[in-house]
Amino acid sequence: MNSYRGKVLNGRGELIGWGLDLDDDGVVQALKPVDAAGESEPEGWIIPGLIDIHCHGGGGASFPDATTDDEVRTAIAAHRTLGTTAMMASLVSMVDPLPQIKLLVSFCERGELLGIHLEGPYVSLAHVGAQNPAAVRNPDLDELRTWLEEGKGWIKTMTIAPELPGAKEVAQLLLDYGAIPSWGHTDATMAQTRESEKATWQYAQQIEYPRVPQTATHLFNGMPLMAHREPGPVRELVQAARRGEAVVELIADNVHVNLDLVGDVVNYVQAAGDGLGVALITDAMAAAGLSDGSYELGGLPVTVKGGVATLTQGNSIAGGTSRLVEQLQRTVFAGVLTLSQGVRAAVAAPASVLGVSDGTAGVSIDFSVGERANLIVLSESLEVQAVLREGAAVKA
Repeated sequence: MNSYRGKVLNGRGELIGWGLDLDDDGVVQALKPVDAAGESEPEGWIIPGLIDIHCHGGGGASFPDATTDDEVRTAIAAHRTLGTTAMMASLVSMVDPLPQIKLLVSFCERGELLGIHLEGPYVSLAHVGAQNPAAVRNPDLDELRTWLEEGKGWIKTMTIAPELPGAKEVAQLLLDYGAIPSWGHTDATMAQTRESEKATWQYAQQIEYPRVPQTATHLFNGMPLMAHREPGPVRELVQAARRGEAVVELIADNVHVNLDLVGDVVNYVQAAGDGLGVALITDAMAAAGLSDGSYELGGLPVTVKGGVATLTQGNSIAGGTSRLVEQLQRTVFAGVLTLSQGVRAAVAAPASVLGVSDGTAGVSIDFSVGERANLIVLSESLEVQAVLREGAAVKA
């Protein structure tokens, strides 16, 4: 029997105990109740393994550029060692993403990945960011259907610009395949965004889609700035998230989004409905977990300086370099979020997007008795002390 002592939060950030007992196989046997037998409050924390639904890579490897299993494993490990026990693999706009889709499907089938996120190629050239402009194009439903078929149900989200011709039909086709649109890399007005968001919500209701039917790709980034006369997509996407009709992604690294603004959005959205309208994501590229230097993302050269990744030509921000636990540390230390709020946005919210729960490889929401544990042991100062995935210790 292995006992872990600390304040236990579930995936919704709720305090549920003061320790966990696991058997030698890492299966949860018991949750020690709060104030057990009059004991004093323990130091440190036990939180579920984190879930990243938008990640391009790490450790020197990236999913869009990987050609071997070892490269995919390297990218996964860069995040898993710091407590991201479940994750999606994100691609970028590519002329032909099929080889990458086929490579990643095998990892999904083995429970190493939760699914695949296609970030493009149906996006706006006006806000292309670090996407390859040569691969960007208008929607083609036959092309998309081929990708979805080859994805064998593992393509879970797709970033598209809502103002493009055929965007509504793309969203409906994704929902028909059990995937969802993620509005982003867009030059849309607030009205255009609202039209696409509402149409998607109504179609999801019509087909009785079982969970939130859309997300917003890295809110604020890759879209027009919010202005007082034309708020653009930001205002509509935040309001949709507050209504429970969407989940907005946020990169809480203080590079992509100011931490005070992160706090404002999370506090505003989490205060309504089920509180699961914001998901923290890394948008990480190959440099996550490594030092400054030269890297690659989707075939484009990237320079990382001071932990900030930009395209070598053009200086557009080219993904993130943080891991999710580092975002929890930054937001909590800055006083903009509580640890409970951060956990809710890094576990329960992304889990709700994908419809996963205890029993899914890499996922623990409630530390259910009889399930293998996915957890992070944190010190009182939020330093990572240990990581378990499926009951086994993760080696750094």
